[in-house]
Amino acid sequence: MTKLIKNKDIRKRLTFFIPVFFFILILLPVISNKDLSAEKKKFTVNSHDNTGFPLTGRHRTVPCSECHIKGVIKNTPDNCEACHWERKQDDRYNLQLGYQCSNCHTPFGWKKLIHGSWDHFQKTGFRREGIHRTLDCFNCHKSSFHTGLQGDCISCHREDYEKTHEPDHRLNNFPQDCTLCHHSQVSWEGAVFNHSNFPLEGIHKTLSCNECHKDRNYSGASPDCYSCHSDDYNTTKEPDHKKAGFPTDCVTCHKSMITWSGAVFNHSSFILEGTHKSLECSDCHSDGVYKGRPSACVSCHISNYNNTRDPNHRNAGFPTTCDSCHSASHYSWNQAIFNHNFPINSGKHNNFSCTDCHITANYREFSCTDCHEHDKKSMDKEHEDESGYVYNSQNCYSCHPNGIAD
Repeated sequence: MTKLIKNKDIRKRLTFFIPVFFFILILLPVISNKDLSAEKKKFTVNSHDNTGFPLTGRHRTVPCSECHIKGVIKNTPDNCEACHWERKQDDRYNLQLGYQCSNCHTPFGWKKLIHGSWDHFQKTGFRREGIHRTLDCFNCHKSSFHTGLQGDCISCHREDYEKTHEPDHRLNNFPQDCTLCHHSQVSWEGAVFNHSNFPLEGIHKTLSCNECHKDRNYSGASPDCYSCHSDDYNTTKEPDHKKAGFPTDCVTCHKSMITWSGAVFNHSSFILEGTHKSLECSDCHSDGVYKGRPSACVSCHISNYNNTRDPNHRNAGFPTTCDSCHSASHYSWNQAIFNHNFPINSGKHNNFSCTDCHITANYREFSCTDCHEHDKKSMDKEHEDESGYVYNSQNCYSCHPNGIAD
């Protein structure tokens, strides 16, 4: 019975003390931080402006406990270095760039520098341009800022230089000053090379380096057309360059350098005019011979000459110099202009055909009397006072060369 009473008493006591114990545990943090809580109630961001350390920039958003460690306000340091190095050691450069943060930085961010406080070119002699402006310091300064880095390209980009094979920089002894070709400093692509020994024009501007420098030889490549285009030269059949002995300097005819078509040949030995301008080379050079060809018309047009019947050139003994009547600028044989001393383009003789007067195949001969209505008897009477009168065509022409009766 006595034991039962004691157990009940213990239970009552536990029922009272257990809640009290947990209540005390909850109040302990509040009691221990009562000073800091009081300070938070007493001070705000704005009220901090009345102290010897006004909050500016990012300091205005920093929790009090970041600077007032363990709630201690008194004797909190107000210089940058005490917080950012002695306490936090958050200078990623380990003070290599200096100890006084405020010499360069502002409270608005580590990257918000005081204007003119830091100039990479003035401090190091290397001007940061292009992609260099986006790099982190440690991209170039791998371990230390005091190792005496060189300002020349190759000191950082030797690996890029030596592993480049299109074109092979090392094999061809390219200059190690990258900026000579890579002007933008944004990308390795788009390099501009001084190709002055062979100016890139026409289609050459669109080619990759190895399309001409197949053996990766850049320093000793020949600028002669034939050195690259010997296959084009030797396999061309219209016209056959090799057989014709054409010059191997392609630009002599291929001026545009864009396409092989449209070549312009110096045809000064025989000026191409009229219908000749529209002909293919093979129309005249059907045998593939170009060098040493005669320029006389009849060398090409003998069949035209022999087969012409109105008038019959061969029987009439016409000259074989076609351009005596057919100008090189003409586009048709029908445009012939013959120097006919006797007027046949005006008067009564206008629109006569050749055979009206030249009744034989010999055009050196002509007849006046066969086409006139007057007969010999009437003509004899009319010319009885004319000394040396003879009734024949030659005498008619000698007295009437203009076809007009006196």
